Amino acid sequence: MKFLSLSALFALLCLPAAAQETRLTLHISFDTASTTALQERGEMVVVSVIYSGEPAIGNVLPLDEMGMLYLGAESYTVWPLDQTIIIGNALGAAPIGNVNEPLVNVNVYSARLTDDNNLLGCGIVDGPTDAMSKSTQEIACKLLGG
Repeated sequence: MKFLSLSALFALLCLPAAAQETRLTLHISFDTASTTALQERGEMVVVSVIYSGEPAIGNVLPLDEMGMLYLGAESYTVWPLDQTIIIGNALGAAPIGNVNEPLVNVNVYSARLTDDNNLLGCGIVDGPTDAMSKSTQEIACKLLGG
């Protein structure tokens, strides 16, 4: 019977899953009312990205309270104008070999620079990075209460 050294086993556990695509394209759009109101206030927009995954068999890394393996996060602060951004850079060094598939959750909201409350209602992106990398993910934002 052959045995792997501890360092060889660790290296195998931390190898990224080659078939998984981790870079995603997001297109964020704003209706006229939200663009106007946020620009008049000098308000910015936050794009919050969190990566996680269901642990694969043999995972030894700690899990969060939901039983998921945290893989990292990204955050962008942008102007409230229609734009396309590429996400996924934070997964480059993440131990995605320790999850069945990497998942992403993207939320977009006002940066709260000029108001303590979120001023935007935006769609979310939530699911497997590989499937979502096949096409641009659309996130539409509208002014709350407008």
